[in-house]
Amino acid sequence: MRIPIVFFGTPDFAKESLSRLLKHPKIEIKGVVSSPNRQSGRGLKIKQSDVVAFAIDNNLPLSQPESLKDPHFLSTLKNWDAKFFVVVAFRKLPKEVWASPEICTFNIHASLLPEYRGAAPIQWALANGEVETGVTSFIINDIIDSGEILLQKRVPIGKNDTLTTLYDRLKYSGAILSVDTILSLSEKNIAEKVQILSKNEKKAPKIFPDFGYLELLENVSSIHNRIRSCDAYPGASIPMLNGEKGRIKLFSSIILNNYIEASYDSLIKLIISDKNIVIAQDKIALEIGVVQWPGKRRLATSEFVKGFRERGIFLMNGEKIA
Repeated sequence: MRIPIVFFGTPDFAKESLSRLLKHPKIEIKGVVSSPNRQSGRGLKIKQSDVVAFAIDNNLPLSQPESLKDPHFLSTLKNWDAKFFVVVAFRKLPKEVWASPEICTFNIHASLLPEYRGAAPIQWALANGEVETGVTSFIINDIIDSGEILLQKRVPIGKNDTLTTLYDRLKYSGAILSVDTILSLSEKNIAEKVQILSKNEKKAPKIFPDFGYLELLENVSSIHNRIRSCDAYPGASIPMLNGEKGRIKLFSSIILNNYIEASYDSLIKLIISDKNIVIAQDKIALEIGVVQWPGKRRLATSEFVKGFRERGIFLMNGEKIA
């Protein structure tokens, strides 16, 4: 007999887990819960989430409640009669929902809990220069990301990993972990582990546009890590040069070990030459690979400087100093 579950999720990160669960011969998906369709874009077209589109394409029972406490929705969950609720990248569940399955409701979180509790664990791990992260399955309770840990899978972070590359690896690791957690819980061979806090755990609060403001950072290493963590959203950026309005987005940074064209000092400088754009400080230099001017498309820096007349050395606030 297959294990009946209900799956909760919205974005592509969650869709990967749903796809793997659907393919497993020992698991039966009784229903899928995702966010309601929303208007999006200039034309305000109705947009489905990745999970909704996948559920429809695979003829899975689907619910998209506006309220998770809606009596009709709660009745639907009861009728689906699942042993587990599996939650991946979804909003906070009320107790009426997470306490209702026969065995438990568990979540897949993209960090090694209790490190990086919060909405943006992948971005913050990159921004802080971590060399390892992972995924965790844990039992949901009333406090976000605080329930008993079930299983964890470690994932290394490469020195050139970006949000996009690390997101994809964690997405696949999370999908594998979702299956492993269901099977291990069903076989009763998991020892739940209480999260013990040392008060030094790093947090992962929600990301806002100013997360990518590079002029707020204190050194080139932090700038490199922030560029890596912002390539998908919100984009790392600096103010326009010479006091113009808007912000310039910078992507794809590489640490240079042999940059000798400018004198180093403690100031963080943006250096625009005929061939590249470099951010330099002390004995560290960072070459920018891709630039996006406000309202324009992304360009390789080598192409961008061909059509950009301004040359010189700037502070990170856009002020020209040489």
